[in-house]
Parts: sequence; structure tokens; C-alpha cells
Amino acid sequence: MVMSEKSAKTHNHVSNRARNKSGGERKVVFKGFLDNPFRIQWPIVANNVQKAVLDTTVDLLSGIGDYRTSHNRKRTLAQQEESRKRRKQFEANADRLTVVSSETIDVDNALPNTNLTTTLERPSVSKHLIVGINEVTKRLEQKVYAERVTRVTLHSCTDKSPSCSLAVILVCRSDINPPILVDHLPHLVAALNSLRPEQPVRLVPLQPGAETLLSQAVGLRRAAVLGFDSDCPNLQPILKLLKNLPTLSATWLASSVPIVEKFVPTHVKQVRTSVPKDMKAEKQRRKEDKTLKKTKRRSTSNKISNRT
Repeated sequence: MVMSEKSAKTHNHVSNRARNKSGGERKVVFKGFLDNPFRIQWPIVANNVQKAVLDTTVDLLSGIGDYRTSHNRKRTLAQQEESRKRRKQFEANADRLTVVSSETIDVDNALPNTNLTTTLERPSVSKHLIVGINEVTKRLEQKVYAERVTRVTLHSCTDKSPSCSLAVILVCRSDINPPILVDHLPHLVAALNSLRPEQPVRLVPLQPGAETLLSQAVGLRRAAVLGFDSDCPNLQPILKLLKNLPTLSATWLASSVPIVEKFVPTHVKQVRTSVPKDMKAEKQRRKEDKTLKKTKRRSTSNKISNRT
């Protein structure tokens, strides 16, 4: 039996169903209960490794932000150009002017040239990049489903999942509020690694403030989670930094692996609460309160019946 090394958490909020506890003196006690044995903890990454991974990732993503900004500007200018043409055509029809088709062409050609054809080349890394909690979750779920179906049917399911598998997932866990939004990622990564141990996925929580740097690098407002495919170019420096990172796994999900006589250690949690010092007097007080409430209800019902 493994006892938790963490100190007990104290919750000061009052429940909606909490009763008045001023009837007598109370004493502090600790009650133990079993924690979920099928839990996956976040990997522990050293601060220097987190910083090195963040710096390397920002260098790898260089150019994506500029490309996305220019692409959005091109689309905005095209929309403005189309809106300007429609406005001129509407004004011409409203004034009931007789315009020859050739003159109309001259008016359109007289509009200022916005040089919409000048765009930056799309970086090759962006084709192997997945941004966002929902997108990364969707890719993990697709891969887990494909691996399970493949093991059951013994047929390839590449048409149901992306051809490239994830290799590294970066999570700005300290910048996400509430952090429960990404608490499912360790379980999905462990499930995939257990079904496919030959190609493990590395889950890396990053230091506070990492989301600001990553969002600027990719040209988005938010970038809490980033995923890189296994065939992403220039990914080896990041993988080299993560060579000592423990791989998340859930052995109870790998059904095809021979069963090993290895049990999951028991985790016991301790809850700090309070109980009455004199339990006999407390039971008597509760009994009297219950009788008093019952008497009040009866008197109220009798008054209502007398009025009617």
C-alpha cells in the first residue's frame, strides 16, 4: 500500500447541504479512501529542458506567423476589393446612369492595385503542425480508435485515421485556466502508447508564459497545445532533448500484450474533516431537531386546513 507524499488539501467552501454545526464541539479527523488506480500522471520535465524545448520550437516555427499574417491580409484585401466594386455598381444603378460596358470595365480597372498576388511561401513545417486542444484531441482519438480496430479486425484502418502519427505534443499547462481542459491528454497519450509502443508519443508540459511565445510564432491569438507529426522536418533536435523523458503508458489497455504479474500500487487519499466530540449528545440533538421540525410542519398544515 502506497501512501501519498503530498499534504492533504483543505477545502474551505461550504456545501449547499451543510447543516449548522454549532450544536457542540467538534474535533478534526482524517478519513482515508482509495484513489482511482487507473490514473495517468503528467510527466515531470526539468525546467532547463522545458526552456530548451520552447526555444527550439520557436526557431522551428519561424516563418509560420508571417505567412499566416500575409495570407489573412491577402484575403482581407480581396474582400475589400470585391466590396468596393459592388458599392460602385450599386451607386451607378441607383443614379440610373447609362454606362457602356466598356466604360464599366475602365472603372473597375481604375481601382487601386493592391498587389494581391504577392504572398509568402508556406513553410513546410506548417503541413505537419496541429494547433489547438480540440484538434490535437481529435487526432489522438482517431489514432487510438484506428489501433484498436486494427487489433480486433486484423485489417489496416489507414483510411479512418491520418497517415502520419503524432510524435511530440507540447502543452502550455501552466497558462490554461482551468487546467482541467487538458487533463484528458495524458490518458489519450498513454492509451496510444500502450497500443503502439514502437512509436511512442512524447507529452511535454511547458513553463508558464510559453503560450505567448508559441501563439506569436504561429500567428494566432491562442496556441495552448501544439502537435507535431512524426515526419515533421527538423524535429530531431526536439526529440533529442526528450530522449530521457518517461513515456506515458497504460498497461491495462494493451490487451494483446501478455499479462505480466505486476499490480498497480494502491493509492490512499486522506480527507481532513471534523466529527462531534460527543457522538451520543449529537445524535440526541439531531433527534430533537427532527421532532421540532415535524411539529412545526404539522402546525402549519393545521392552520392552512382551518383557513380553508
